[in-house]
Amino acid sequence: MVFKRDNNKNKSLYYQIYIVVELFILFLLYYYGIHWFLLLLLTPTILLDTWSNMRCARRQKKFIREIEITDEGIKCVLANKSSQSIPIEKCLFSIREKKFEKEKTEIEIRSKRLLKSKLIGRLHIKHWSQIPEIKNELLKHSITQIKYRPEGYWSKYGTLTADVVITTTAFTIAAVADVSGDLGTASGLRADGFMPIHHIKDNLKIDEDK
Repeated sequence: MVFKRDNNKNKSLYYQIYIVVELFILFLLYYYGIHWFLLLLLTPTILLDTWSNMRCARRQKKFIREIEITDEGIKCVLANKSSQSIPIEKCLFSIREKKFEKEKTEIEIRSKRLLKSKLIGRLHIKHWSQIPEIKNELLKHSITQIKYRPEGYWSKYGTLTADVVITTTAFTIAAVADVSGDLGTASGLRADGFMPIHHIKDNLKIDEDK
């Protein structure tokens, strides 16, 4: 069965603006000569997010215009008029589907590889009103469904990055406290400052399970 995109709008400009803003912020940080420790923490974070946004912007130029789902697999026609065919044994899909956030519903089409899968494209409900039908067709043809992976660096690794920054800062201050003889503060920082967001999320999950 063939499904066609409702419109050709994309978020290319959105990501390009983000890239310009992030690089401008990085320029200002060096221009005004903020403390070297903050530069050490912020520079790789901003550069990683800029790189992620550049990848997302490139993908916007190759969005899926048309998708055909058959017993042989999936065929995607891209915005640049090229097409990609995925054999049924390598087809993967995931879906972001929340009861109270229907406007954010999105299907991700992927191709299975040896170690990891390759993203072919995303079908967002803003551009594909037939997403429920597409989902049913994918399930009907026994396409393997996997866990949904959000787009962008912060969506994927934001919590981990924040934890690493907090942990690094806490351990650095603890080392200074050790040198100054404040062993109680040093011990407290090492205990409470190690991956705090991860522990909070785990505790919230345990409470929800109860």
